[in-house]
Amino acid sequence: MVAQALLIKAGINFASGFLKGKAEQNEYETKAQLALQNAQTYRNNAQNIRLSGAYNEDALRLQKRATVASAAASAGEAGMGESPTTTTALATTASALEQNILNERFKVESEAENYLYQALIEEANAKQYKKEGKNRFSSNLLSGLSSSLSSLF
Repeated sequence: MVAQALLIKAGINFASGFLKGKAEQNEYETKAQLALQNAQTYRNNAQNIRLSGAYNEDALRLQKRATVASAAASAGEAGMGESPTTTTALATTASALEQNILNERFKVESEAENYLYQALIEEANAKQYKKEGKNRFSSNLLSGLSSSLSSLF
């Protein structure tokens, strides 16, 4: 009867360690899945930023062409035609507008790269969570086994 009680106690101790370990492993697996979802969200954000940036860049280039064409037409109407002053002014305007477009592109790319970096961090976190979950399970399993064996002896 005493031996039976000891075996039951040992079984309960082992099961307790096993179940606690499984619960902690599941908790860390959930954290890992959430981190992977966050990583995918960051990747989607980077893609969306790049797409909207490309659209905006096209719109800015269209505005640039319209601005330069309008200035050239105005210069022609004023009788300045293709004078060196007009050509220089148009080139300066085009250059300044192009610089603005390139600045916007840099801003968009920087933001997209930041999102991709955050995605890499989240993926690394997910790996760590999975490892931690396995370690917690093993630790609790060994603890349960140790408890069950100590209750037998």
